[in-house]
Amino acid sequence: MERHEMIYRAAAAFALAAIVWQLPASPAGAQERLTREALAGADYVRGRLAFQQRCSACHTLAEDALHLAGPNLWEVIGRTAGTREEFSYSETLREAEFAWTPDRVDEWLANPDDYLPGNTMLIPEPVPDRDRLPMISFMMMETGGADWPRPEIDIAALETPRGESPAERFPSFWNHLMHNTTRYRWVDDEQEFVFDAYYNKDGSVSSNMEGVDGFWHIDDRDFFCYALQGLPIRPNYFVQCFPVAAMAIPRFSEQLWQSPMYGGAVLYGGILPGRPTDDAETAAPE
Repeated sequence: MERHEMIYRAAAAFALAAIVWQLPASPAGAQERLTREALAGADYVRGRLAFQQRCSACHTLAEDALHLAGPNLWEVIGRTAGTREEFSYSETLREAEFAWTPDRVDEWLANPDDYLPGNTMLIPEPVPDRDRLPMISFMMMETGGADWPRPEIDIAALETPRGESPAERFPSFWNHLMHNTTRYRWVDDEQEFVFDAYYNKDGSVSSNMEGVDGFWHIDDRDFFCYALQGLPIRPNYFVQCFPVAAMAIPRFSEQLWQSPMYGGAVLYGGILPGRPTDDAETAAPE
């Protein structure tokens, strides 16, 4: 356990990342232009949940928050795309030459595969119509882009009850991670390799790569943090953290996120269905 603590604390300095998305015409599926009235009247709670589930793994909102796999979004509405300081954007975004508006964000979220081809931001799937307006409204309120007040809501009442097991608090997340295979691809200037990890209910992590193991923990912020060691890299371990809510919607793909790592490396991650051995006891209670 002492070795785990040492690795976790040492590696945390390198990474607190989550798991990481020619001007196009408005894509099919985008909503009609988003008016101030529509944005001000949107469902704050629904927007908050949609952002947590779909965006919080890569983006922060508060003014002084750090960049993650994606840039901090403070004052993003009205800012020219690809210009946030101290963040390395794709060439596509740096050359986009437009300012973000609610309508442009809506168009992107409605059709992420075809909007701004060549951009590296990963959105696993289009955001449904019912979620985009509330989510954009929520983002504007939390990033200094709204001229209407935040609704009076007891945020504490929206939080997942504490004191229960992770399986009871986060059943969708638990079942998805504990029953399936997490596929990683590490890419740096010298090598590229793929390996699988299996998150276990006892807090351990096993792998199909010999010598690789680790551990995981859900902290007081409801961030899922894990450390993997024994990898063919230097140093031979890494730590990552991401909000549990970011994986509340089960998805399968070899690449669902990407994270910048130390030394210019990039870690790609995804979830594949099933695993070589699956303990039925890891399922959350009905």
